[in-house]
Amino acid sequence: MYIRAGVDTLRRALSCSPLAMWGLALAVCAYPAGLSAQGAAPKGPHCFAIQVHLNGQPIDGPQSVTLKTRKLENTVPLNAQCFAVPSGMLESELIQISFSVPGNNIRMADIPTDFFSGQWDVELADKRFTKDVVVPKHANVSEMCAVVFRGADTDQSLSQPQCRTAARASN
Repeated sequence: MYIRAGVDTLRRALSCSPLAMWGLALAVCAYPAGLSAQGAAPKGPHCFAIQVHLNGQPIDGPQSVTLKTRKLENTVPLNAQCFAVPSGMLESELIQISFSVPGNNIRMADIPTDFFSGQWDVELADKRFTKDVVVPKHANVSEMCAVVFRGADTDQSLSQPQCRTAARASN
């Protein structure tokens, strides 16, 4: 009895107009999408941004980065201030990244995939870093990179010797 009353009500609502049909169809299509959005976060590509400073002064960041794992290599362009990491790359634990900025080529190895979300602050120095950057003994400062990864939870830092080389001038 209750089911028949519900069906009759639905039939009357649907017979009103094609516009009502269209609205119901749209609501039915959108409803499952709304449910999935309330569940776990979407498993889309990670996205990260890179800000670069040389001797404390901001310089132009990279327009593309090359990401490399043991199985894959991908060059990713800057899109809306962000580099989207292909999902296949995230299956690896560590990723190598390389990019160019004015006068410098940067290549950092063994970056955990957790760091490929959020903001990267890359510090480069010709003679000395600020006091908060630990420089290993016998490291050549002009070949070193200091990176602060600013994620959702905490900031983490990393220094890598021999990650920076002078960019060759193109003719």
